[in-house]
Amino acid sequence: MILLVEDEAASRYGFARLLRGQGYEVIEAGDGNEAVALLDGLAIDLVITDMELPKINGLHLVSLIQARRPGIPIVLMSGYLSERAGKIILDGSADFFQKPVRPSALVRTVQRLLTKSKGQLTVVASSTHDLYRRNPRIRSLALC
Repeated sequence: MILLVEDEAASRYGFARLLRGQGYEVIEAGDGNEAVALLDGLAIDLVITDMELPKINGLHLVSLIQARRPGIPIVLMSGYLSERAGKIILDGSADFFQKPVRPSALVRTVQRLLTKSKGQLTVVASSTHDLYRRNPRIRSLALC
């Protein structure tokens, strides 16, 4: 399952649609706090996050993910950093894309990272509604 963290709804929708169209299970978060809660409650195989997020920025989120779930692949995206600057800042701890992201490049990176991390994806539910119904921690997020 891919956790997609993007505060801009239109971008989040576009990325999620692209990945679902490739057959991936995607759960979406609109800010860093929501992402951390989902990460703690679900079997996440990969995180794709924007750098500029409300509540917890993307760089802090990367460090939280690495502390809580070492080894999980991460893709960080930013419209504010150059590709070179992003790679220097992350120092190999995550893959980096400068926005706008080419869809084909994102899909290739997702395929590479998921193949590298494990041969099989974890499918927990077939829809966001199903996730809310099955997991009380996620259900409590919807009430906030």
